[in-house]
Order: sequence, then C-alpha cells, then structure tokens
Amino acid sequence: MTRPIPTRILAMSLLGLTVTLPLGACSSSSSRNSNNLNEIDPAIAYRQRQRAEAREHYELATDLAQEGKTEEALQEYRNALELDDKLYAAWNNMGQLLMNERNYADAVAAFQIAAGIEPSDPRPLYNTGLAYQRVGWAADAYASYENALARDPMYIPAMRGLIRSAEMLGTGNIELLE
Repeated sequence: MTRPIPTRILAMSLLGLTVTLPLGACSSSSSRNSNNLNEIDPAIAYRQRQRAEAREHYELATDLAQEGKTEEALQEYRNALELDDKLYAAWNNMGQLLMNERNYADAVAAFQIAAGIEPSDPRPLYNTGLAYQRVGWAADAYASYENALARDPMYIPAMRGLIRSAEMLGTGNIELLE
C-alpha cells in the first residue's frame, strides 16, 4: 500500500523549488558585471574618472615638487585631494612640502590624515615625529617614532628618530646612531 505524501511536505518542496529556480537564472559572471558596472551605476563611472583625474594631479604635483616649485606642487596636491581625499601619498607628500616650508602645524595635520588612511605605512608617523622634533617637542616626536616602529619594527629612519628624541629628552645615547 502506498502512503500519501503529506501536503505540508509537498508544499514546502514545491516552494523550495520555486525559490531556487529563479536564483539559478540570476547568476552571472563577474567579468560581465565588471564590464557593465559603469552602465549600471553611473556614480561608479564618475568616481573612477575622479580618481584618475586625482592621480594626474598627484603625478604633476610630484614632478613640480622635484623641480622645486613648492607652491605649485602644493596646489596640485590640494587639487588631487579635492577629487580623492583617500590618496594618502598626496597627504604625506603635501605634509613634507609644508614641513620644508616650516608650516609644521599643517604638515602634522596632513601626516596624521595620511597615517589614518594607510595604517600599515610607517612613513607618515615618522614624518610627524620629524616635524615635532624640528619644533623641539621631543616627547611627541618620541611617541610618533614609537608608533611608526609599531607599524614596521625594522624602519630604520624611525629607529634613528627615536634615539635622537631620547637624546633630546636626556634619556638616550647619541653614540648609538653611529
């Protein structure tokens, strides 16, 4: 004798089948998605154009800085950052130019933004320490160098900066630098 299938089980099986069938039809390849992404969402295309333009300003700023055209380079870094404020290298490089111009407060602000955007790079924290050291804030410089070394324990410029700051604080030995 054959037992009838309970209607609840049959209904749930049919429901599961109707849910999974459309999902199979919705699958797509990632390459097709990436090719049509700009068509689907114009905001993504706009953002990509902004980033490309920011990169052009960044590269121009870097060239201008190497030519010694500081004011023009600073303006180009600002232009780049208006388009893409996550371009951490632009923040860091702008900070270096500001520090060379003895604008330490703005330099430190730029370095701190760069450090926040790229948490694995020790250079913005090293540069922060260097700016603090140049204005005589040895304790703050020391802390910045320690933070840089926390990111990369083998970053030699930060090791040297830490020793210089310790010497400024009267707790280090300058002979270790030699």
